[in-house]
Amino acid sequence: MNTLLQDLRYAVRLLRKRPGFTLVAVITLALGIGANTALFTVFEAFALKPLPLKDPQSIVRLSGRNRDGATQPLFSYTDYLDYRDRNNALAGLAAWNKIAVTLGERPLGAGDDLSALSGDYEYIFGQLVSGNYFSVLGAEMTLGRGLLPEEERTPGAVPVVVLSHGFWQRRFDSDPEIIGKSLKLDGQPFTVVGVAGRAFIGTEADAPQFWMPLMMRDQVIGEGGWNYKRWLTERDADAFTLVGRLKPGISRRQAEAEISVIAKQLAEASTDRNRKTHVALSRAATFVEINAELMPLVVPLLVAVGLVLLIACANVANLLLARAATRQKEIAVRLAIGASRRRIIRQLLTESVLLSALGGALGLLLAVWTLSALYPVVMSQLPIPHHLAESFALNLEPDLRVFGFALLASLVSGMAAGLAPALQASRPNLTSALKDEGSTFGAHLSQSRLRNGLVVLQLAVCLALLIGAGLLVRNLQKVETIDTGLETANVFAVIASFETSVPEPQREAELRRQLAARLRNLPGVQAIAQAERQPLTGMPPSAPIALPGQAQTDDRPLRASFNIVSPEYFETLGIRLTRGRSFSEQEAKSNAPVVVISEATARRFWPNAEALGQRIGLNISPLNKADHSEQSPANFPQFEIIGVTRDTRSGWVWQKDETLIYVPLTATFQESGHVGQSLLLRAAGDPQRLMQAARGEAEAIDANLRLRLRRVDDSLAYQMAPFRALAWLAGAMGMLALLLASIGLYGVMSFVVNQRTREIGIRMALGAPQAAVVRMFLLQGLRLTAVGTALGIAGGIGISRLLASVLIDLSPFDPLAFGGVSIFLMSVALLAVFIPARRATRVDPMLALRHE
Repeated sequence: MNTLLQDLRYAVRLLRKRPGFTLVAVITLALGIGANTALFTVFEAFALKPLPLKDPQSIVRLSGRNRDGATQPLFSYTDYLDYRDRNNALAGLAAWNKIAVTLGERPLGAGDDLSALSGDYEYIFGQLVSGNYFSVLGAEMTLGRGLLPEEERTPGAVPVVVLSHGFWQRRFDSDPEIIGKSLKLDGQPFTVVGVAGRAFIGTEADAPQFWMPLMMRDQVIGEGGWNYKRWLTERDADAFTLVGRLKPGISRRQAEAEISVIAKQLAEASTDRNRKTHVALSRAATFVEINAELMPLVVPLLVAVGLVLLIACANVANLLLARAATRQKEIAVRLAIGASRRRIIRQLLTESVLLSALGGALGLLLAVWTLSALYPVVMSQLPIPHHLAESFALNLEPDLRVFGFALLASLVSGMAAGLAPALQASRPNLTSALKDEGSTFGAHLSQSRLRNGLVVLQLAVCLALLIGAGLLVRNLQKVETIDTGLETANVFAVIASFETSVPEPQREAELRRQLAARLRNLPGVQAIAQAERQPLTGMPPSAPIALPGQAQTDDRPLRASFNIVSPEYFETLGIRLTRGRSFSEQEAKSNAPVVVISEATARRFWPNAEALGQRIGLNISPLNKADHSEQSPANFPQFEIIGVTRDTRSGWVWQKDETLIYVPLTATFQESGHVGQSLLLRAAGDPQRLMQAARGEAEAIDANLRLRLRRVDDSLAYQMAPFRALAWLAGAMGMLALLLASIGLYGVMSFVVNQRTREIGIRMALGAPQAAVVRMFLLQGLRLTAVGTALGIAGGIGISRLLASVLIDLSPFDPLAFGGVSIFLMSVALLAVFIPARRATRVDPMLALRHE
């Protein structure tokens, strides 16, 4: 310990004597360690930091697997009841799913007029939960109570709600009298029965702002919801996430085995080939559990930040090599008077670890500052309202794990950066070093090779990272400029549903027609259409089809995606017809058996024939009254193809519609009450004024007609957000790597120039022109850069393979990304070489000849 303290004191004195060297080394390591610490902090918040729940280690999340091995994370309500009531391994099992509702302007008292609420609306997200949700998770309440098991028994009978603590504070100013007051959510009054504790957020990072009984699902989701009126009784109506708590002494494996037995018993009693035959239990103590499915997303990010730290370590190693070259006489004297090589190595490693410890401390501060500064910026860039971004409950406060990681990264970095220079410096040529001959023309050849190897390593790693960043930036450009086949500017969707205790499909259809007529007459409306599915909100549904004259097997029945639309749909979204015509209003009213298909559909089903005039069978409810599973393809209703449109990307922007059939929104569909809820309006300018006017028109028609408004461009922006985040993150990593590599190359060339100052003076005294001296150093730098570029391109090829799964219509070997980034790196590298070389030629030859 005394020797260690002596080494530390000596290292501190040396570093204080060279403040420039110390500052550059510490900042270099701080950037590398800080980037890794910041990533680890985010990773810990998602995957390591326990949720603020009672005994979170006993909380598990269920996911199912069917006979084909496909994972199904959602379960039906009947599955939930069977698993809950028939298992003996769980102390409790709860079900939930997400919902979005419109909140009125203020909480209402008992005597307030509910119909008078208008104007100040807010779109909020929450959860429908089973009655035991709060008890299973062990939630504490600030006010009132949680939900009760009896509030799960009768559909629509108990309109109560529990508010989150943050939402209660933000929206209602922490009103202590909130319990018992009524809120209007999507036109339905709900009584507030509780406010959750400050720490309780459930099990998701996007913390819900309220919880309501699962039995209120039909009242808030409405007839446009998935599995409407089926979820209570049908086994395949998967809609809920299941979380449970293990009983004391029961392992996850035991509980998984027991619930899987129940799943197999249920599957044996069902003819559905997609029934779950196995149930897996995963830890729900954190927001996510890192598994094989997430590794393709996590590994490239870990590799990127790890390579940045590698560049920083190589950079500092080169600085230490340069510093060791100037200390050869000191080291030789110590060896000559009896110091062991091991003692010298330990002293040099102490210095490098001290540097890395200082860099780690600064890096930790940089990580904390960067995350606190960038987190609100990143959240503000997401295509969601500001108040929803605020509810994202990611805890990025550093804890002991983060401090431990920063310390470990510092120690590893110090050893990695200092070991090679220490080994090299501890075996000098004692004779030449004691005679001070080592500084005449630079370090030994072996040291030069090591320095050059480290420079090449930095350049190669930097180029590989820049190539990855270039591919992701190019990918973002591709996605942003991709032709979806839709003209979405100034188009917004109006989702209209009717709030009533008894379904009235015919009246609801009539109210939608009235609303469409009123909106059509508003000034500034260019076009209006109705559709079953909004564009850019996920893949459209598919249905079994039958093609006359083409055989079909039972194992792989033909299916095609479809959308039920009004005749104005094509004009509203600018979908161009390439052949034939669209269906008319008269054909829609008369239930004419006609459809329009996409070019991709025509190529797939009629590759060698003209699709126009062909007939196709469609099995879409409510056209068929029989059960779909029993309907024979020969009995599918037949439609004539009257038009072909250009291909679109109406579901996901990164995926073309492989098939798409446009079915007329006929009277039969409208009278069924669950089709055509979405109205699409194209405005002449900014649609904001029309969106406000739409609410007024709905209230004028019927107070129970509720609307949800959404710009189509917002849906597009939501899909772009992951690509934009990846591009920004990769760009930041690439530019950080470039900065470190440039500093490293500049530092090495500055050292080389400084070591060869006397040689430069001799050359210039003998008549060498300045350009020749600069060219000499440029050629040396160019050789290093060329080797680094070649290795970097090879590394970029490996990184491009990791990124291939997220590239959309872009080759992993995109020449612009590879070529442009390589030229850019070489230009920056040569600039880093040119500056010290140019400075050396301006030294007076007489001063250079006297240089020691």
